[in-house]
Amino acid sequence: MEKKKLSINLILGILYSAIFLPIIFSLLNSVPASDDFAFGSNTISDNLLANAAGYSWWNWKYHSGRWLTFFFQKMINPLNTHTHLGRVYGVWMMAVFALTFIMLHYSLNIIYKKMIRDEASKIAVFLTLAVCYTTYYYSETYNWYVGATAYAIPLGLLLLTVAFTIRYYDTEKNKFYVCAILAGLIPATNEFMDVAIGLLYLYTILFMSKVDLKDKSKLIKAITPMIIFIIGGITVVFAPGNFARQAVYEIEPNVGTAMRQIIYDIMIRIYDILRNHPLALMLFALIFILGLKTGTDKNIGKIVLRVVLLCFVAFGTLFPYVYGRAMATSYLDIRMQYLLDFIIEVGICVTALGLGGWISNKLNLSLNRKIAVAASAAIIVLGTAALIVTGRYQTVVQYDIIAKRQLIKDSYHFWDGVITEIENSKEDDVVIHRPAEITWSPYFLYMGLTDGDVYAVKFDTVYDKEFIMPNVYYGKKSIQLIYDNAQ
Repeated sequence: MEKKKLSINLILGILYSAIFLPIIFSLLNSVPASDDFAFGSNTISDNLLANAAGYSWWNWKYHSGRWLTFFFQKMINPLNTHTHLGRVYGVWMMAVFALTFIMLHYSLNIIYKKMIRDEASKIAVFLTLAVCYTTYYYSETYNWYVGATAYAIPLGLLLLTVAFTIRYYDTEKNKFYVCAILAGLIPATNEFMDVAIGLLYLYTILFMSKVDLKDKSKLIKAITPMIIFIIGGITVVFAPGNFARQAVYEIEPNVGTAMRQIIYDIMIRIYDILRNHPLALMLFALIFILGLKTGTDKNIGKIVLRVVLLCFVAFGTLFPYVYGRAMATSYLDIRMQYLLDFIIEVGICVTALGLGGWISNKLNLSLNRKIAVAASAAIIVLGTAALIVTGRYQTVVQYDIIAKRQLIKDSYHFWDGVITEIENSKEDDVVIHRPAEITWSPYFLYMGLTDGDVYAVKFDTVYDKEFIMPNVYYGKKSIQLIYDNAQ
């Protein structure tokens, strides 16, 4: 048995490495961008704690209700050092990425253990994360500090809240109860996760941990985290900064239009995953086989309930964004696409696993290990052959990163050179010339300077709603980037 566990862990370790090494290469080639400069500027105070508190308060009043996220983003911003970061910024992004992965892996492992046994849960977690990390790439949450800490980290903490809640009711150890509350504070104070954390927490205590709410002491303990999360959500949703930010867009949101648009956004993304990403289909098939092998889900009602739950979670995640900006097209910022895709992909994996188990029980199937391995091997061999013959292997993120590796390196050197020139310039009005703009890559997030635009935000500005603030961060009166051969 120990040899079997060792071999499974070894294989999974190799597969995880194959998935993450190309992404690590991309992360290492990251540069500070966009809002990083506002978060790194000492516009409130030279004292880090006072600066973070003041920045959080100002944004809560005039820009965004995410007061707790803003505070921590400001406290641990790599730009706080006010030195040339170079590759250090990429290393920082690798650390944030690793932290997010650890939270997702731990949480999914705890969740899947409620459905299947330990050994199979490891495989289910791998297949789920493989779908998430090979189907699309998200430069705004992988290569960007502000995006990663505002979207990726809260998603990890959201699932960690569920995992700690499960662990508490499984073990009755108070440390997990406290950890569940602490993990939920940042998701609860992010408007796009208010609905998600409420629904997932209720589902966890009612259907996964099956808490006896007739017991008064258990009821009080169960609803206390929910009350804390609701209070946290209220401080965000009704923050004056949300209304001030909405006024900038000069729009009139409509609930009906937003609801229709969200349904369309979810449907079109599911369609794209199933139609244009065959590797994801192969991974879904493998997790379905795993469900057939383990055969733990006996009630179709539970599967349907989970599907409905995840639909509401996805809907609630998108609503503040789509409604608040009166979105009328299927366009979503990459950082929001990250949240939607992960919810959809995890949802499909959980559903495929459950359906496999239900069918196994319904038809009284009993797949032994050899048959399950043979079926999985056939799917892998045939699926891989199809990917090669059709050329669809090019849709896999890892392959595309390797194919575009030179462009990724060139992009880093281009923008790191721009940053270095700004830092070394003795002029108050910095003008940087480059022959032409470098080719766009989905695996790199650019600094944010655009051709010919002058970035001259006043030094006492806390956050500018129209321009990024590198001139404030670098102490320059103005910064301008000009492409000499631009058409």
